[in-house]
Amino acid sequence: MEKLVNDQEILLLSGPLKETIWGSNYFKNELKITDNDSIGEMWSCSGYSSFSSIILNGLYKGKTLDEVFKNNKELFANLSGDKFPILIKLIATNDKLSIQVHPDDEYALKNENSLGKFECWLILRKEEGAKLILGNKAKNKEEIKEYINNNHFEDLINEVDVNVGDVYVVNPGTIHGIGKGIILLEIQQSSDITYRFYDYNRLGLDGLPRELHINKALDVVSVGNYKEKVININSSDSNLVANNKYFNSIYLDINGEYEFNNDNEFEIVTSLMDKLIINDNYEVKYGESFIITSKAKKVILKGFGKIIITKANKG
Repeated sequence: MEKLVNDQEILLLSGPLKETIWGSNYFKNELKITDNDSIGEMWSCSGYSSFSSIILNGLYKGKTLDEVFKNNKELFANLSGDKFPILIKLIATNDKLSIQVHPDDEYALKNENSLGKFECWLILRKEEGAKLILGNKAKNKEEIKEYINNNHFEDLINEVDVNVGDVYVVNPGTIHGIGKGIILLEIQQSSDITYRFYDYNRLGLDGLPRELHINKALDVVSVGNYKEKVININSSDSNLVANNKYFNSIYLDINGEYEFNNDNEFEIVTSLMDKLIINDNYEVKYGESFIITSKAKKVILKGFGKIIITKANKG
């Protein structure tokens, strides 16, 4: 992503990269943005205080998105709160993630001094046979405890075959996990609270067993199978990706040029094309995000492929 002219209308973002034990060489070999072949996540748009995106251009160049959001609400439609509400990640896996669950806002605020974690997944690529874990086969929490006590946790989970373009809603309380060989876009609340149920007896990057959070996970887990409707953006009549109390996301197919007229809103735009040109000045690559601030009136996007546009809902 280029570092360009002074501008308050567009905020170019540098997304921090996160090394994981299940990470892949996708970010190294295909996106060519690192020499590390164990990167699992790029936080494409993050105002999360300890892992925030950096502004690459204009008046706020070098500042964190977290800082700019707190101090310049006029760029963000005067949205209330002191924390940027949305987190967008590009995730690529070369192994299974842990089997986990997230708390809702009420539990997380009480126990972690944090918001909970609601998220949606858009499947961008998958290897043959790749699966997600969503939901469970238990009838009550006592059954979940029995599976855990008998070390039969993998018999409890519900596995789901995936297709490119599928969108999955992951509500707080849903037992879930991302399988090997998947690249997806995750749109979520700005939170990093995860309770692990099971981690395949693996060691972390520090060589020690990764921490499990059984008691807290049991506190918040929802019993039963995954019940959310799955849409596929490649076969849907609508351009909707997600709409919930936290955010609204749509996709657009750009075939050459698109004129974006803003109405005192702010939007996060994530590119799913190799090269997206903004106002004949800025170049954004695959998986990268930028913000059209509420200072912008008209933005011209040029390229060939899909973009995801996400707006924060006010509740």
